[in-house]
Amino acid sequence: MLRDNSQLKLSLSPYQGIYEAIIPENHLLRRIKEYIDFSFVNPMLRKQYCEHFGRPAKEPEMMFKLLFLKKLYDLSDETLISSAQTDMAYKYFLDLEPEAKMIDPSLLTKFRKTRITEDILEEMLKETIQQALDKGLIKSGTIIVDSTHTNASVRAQSPTQILRNMSKQLRKEIYKSAYELSEKFPEKPSLEAGLDEEITYTKDLLQTLADGIADCGNQKIQEIAKKMNELIENEQIREIRSKDDKDARFGHKTATSTFYGYKNHIAMTEERLIAGINVTHGGAPDGPELPGLIEKAQKNGIKVTEVIGDMAYVSDDNLETCGKEIALIARTNTAVAAAANGRLKEGFCFNKDAGMLQCPAGELATRVEKRAAQNGNTYLKYVFSKVKCRKCPLRESCHVGKSTSKVRSYGITQVSQKNQERLEFESSEMFKNRLKIRHRIEEKNGELKRSPRIAKSRFKRAVCHVPSNVFYSIHSKYKKNCETERTSYGIRSWHFLNFLRTNT
Repeated sequence: MLRDNSQLKLSLSPYQGIYEAIIPENHLLRRIKEYIDFSFVNPMLRKQYCEHFGRPAKEPEMMFKLLFLKKLYDLSDETLISSAQTDMAYKYFLDLEPEAKMIDPSLLTKFRKTRITEDILEEMLKETIQQALDKGLIKSGTIIVDSTHTNASVRAQSPTQILRNMSKQLRKEIYKSAYELSEKFPEKPSLEAGLDEEITYTKDLLQTLADGIADCGNQKIQEIAKKMNELIENEQIREIRSKDDKDARFGHKTATSTFYGYKNHIAMTEERLIAGINVTHGGAPDGPELPGLIEKAQKNGIKVTEVIGDMAYVSDDNLETCGKEIALIARTNTAVAAAANGRLKEGFCFNKDAGMLQCPAGELATRVEKRAAQNGNTYLKYVFSKVKCRKCPLRESCHVGKSTSKVRSYGITQVSQKNQERLEFESSEMFKNRLKIRHRIEEKNGELKRSPRIAKSRFKRAVCHVPSNVFYSIHSKYKKNCETERTSYGIRSWHFLNFLRTNT
């Protein structure tokens, strides 16, 4: 239950004056408290609490401020609470009496897990942007877009390995508590067996033991069998790489290096404030996320007039989305333009990190063959691996996979005249000058990488976070007058409040 305003206690502490005596006027936390309005937290989180039952909960605003301090000074929950008990600047910032006792650290974990939901995160993001607008910190309609990857905190396994491990786990439990069923085990496939053999064995195992599993009364055995049935139903096992994180996918950093996890697609204002964020699996291309990022930035109060990005964002669809109202400042890669203008079939995209066409299964073309015609058009043929195509579970529905030709390829025609106007725009001085500020989002990506929970996440939703946009901006405005050890950090120190919904 959350207290209403009538239940809030008036501070009558005789020691209240100690704050004015020992905390300097230019102290960082005093500056933040003076210029930042945290009053939005209580009404925003009221719906997360029971209205009429339960013990009175700690103020959400205070809990929010504790998480802010945790990120600002890079502290663990236990260290934060211990420090806040004796540090008067902390208690002043938290609106507590000097003699007040601090909460148990476990309440911070509960607050993150149960009170900070995805819709709350979106509302908080919008509020930070609005405060920045109200204070005149955002002056332009420019957003800079890019993506950064997040590694899944699970080991990527092949479908064969997943089935093999689950079969092993089922047999182990049967040996422990239902030994009589072990006499019915079918013969295991060899270690060199492929996915088809493993699927056949799993189906045979479950079918043979179906009656015995149902009658054994062992809940753990029944749960394992149920999960195995779900995986092999309609052969869904072919599409996943981890039974612990089914949403994660392989993505490409370069043509030769990969990662397993997710992509964080970010829209940042020219003033280095996050205006929108979206999370996809690691194999998703960057370009199609642009309309959604523009929409989120506009929803959060930014009147977008300019978008700055890299080559991945130039496509016919994105140019149509931007129209005449929004200038798209991004260079056209000839291969990317060819792929975009060719109106690729569903599932195909150009992977700008690897510099190659990518099929619906996430595999890259092995090479590209170019041919110029007399009419000025360029013909591109992306060649895929025949071996991988033959084994691909999507081959029947794939444009390349079901080809009867000896070479598995995808042909694209690049119409030279169609791109001429765009290329002339990209050669202008205005375009070149505006593109120079794109590096700012690379700094933002580097900042994210330095956060351990952003660099590696167990689940897709675990990367949800709220940027401390307003807080950083005001700190930047006054940091020259703040005599604290944190002032030298600049943008790297604390642009993000990482409100993470994790299960760890």
